[in-house]
Amino acid sequence: MTVESITDEPGRIYTFQSNLPSGEYFQFRPRNPPINSKPIVDDESGMCIGYSVARAPGLWQIYDADGVFVRLEEAPLKAPLIDPTDLALIAFGVFRLYRAGNALLESSVKTAVTVKLSKVTISLLRGRLKMGLSARTLKMTATPAKHMLNPARYVPLQLQEKVIRYGKRTPDPQHAPGLFRYESEIYKLVENRAKKGTYFYKKYMIEVLVREKDWTITHFLYK
Repeated sequence: MTVESITDEPGRIYTFQSNLPSGEYFQFRPRNPPINSKPIVDDESGMCIGYSVARAPGLWQIYDADGVFVRLEEAPLKAPLIDPTDLALIAFGVFRLYRAGNALLESSVKTAVTVKLSKVTISLLRGRLKMGLSARTLKMTATPAKHMLNPARYVPLQLQEKVIRYGKRTPDPQHAPGLFRYESEIYKLVENRAKKGTYFYKKYMIEVLVREKDWTITHFLYK
């Protein structure tokens, strides 16, 4: 692709939902994460959107994705739900916000239970991702938008926005005018292919190439 086409190709605002394999998600870790915190994962985006710290049975301190305290959450427990996949995940103590609004966490007796997080908490955590440069205002050219449909290439727009906000900014390596590259470490919870049902965090470096005059992503890659 020529420099002219890269710098002039129009961008569009897209809406994407995670197509990651079940149980996997991305995490952009804050510099000072809350002590003893566990991630809160939004399965719609496939990203950690906050953190919880247990203070008492059924009571948690809730922090946003930047590690800033948001509120206390007292969640009414529902009937226990035990599933082999759930039990493989609870070692991480993860709240998971499914499309139905349920969450999964680790209880004191190491069994899986379902919890209904309040709509206020969910709205706060999702809303705080939109502070500053909103992922909703980021545009993409056609090629990276197509990559978002590939589970092996998908990266949540909210995470790409955080890379732009907090990552290392350098000129485009190809010297295209108006383009800048942003780089940062990210983490992804992935399934251990050698031992089905178990997961581990893997660290990646991500680069996002942005046309800053209209905040259009022309390329992204993590490896």
